[in-house]
Amino acid sequence: MQFSKGRILQETLARLPGLREGEAVLLQPFKKDRSVCIILRDNMYQVLERGFDVREFEVEARKIRKVLKNLCRKEFPRSNKIWLKLLGVDEVDTFTGK
Repeated sequence: MQFSKGRILQETLARLPGLREGEAVLLQPFKKDRSVCIILRDNMYQVLERGFDVREFEVEARKIRKVLKNLCRKEFPRSNKIWLKLLGVDEVDTFTGK
């Protein structure tokens, strides 16, 4: 699904509580040359940033809003539309290379 940049934060946060263990939300700009992937692992969120920076880190559920807001500002600075995709466990394994 494609959302405007102004709605992507609330749309992503609305989908995170519905994730099961190992599932993820993938955010990409229109060109799909960068990505932010948020994976639910052990009641924490594993965030994979693939773009200007390539990082991987863990975030508590109560801090995910601030982290996601900063990542969207950093990774999608000029994007008007952002793709949001829900990934199953198999797709997450393919995306992460595991």
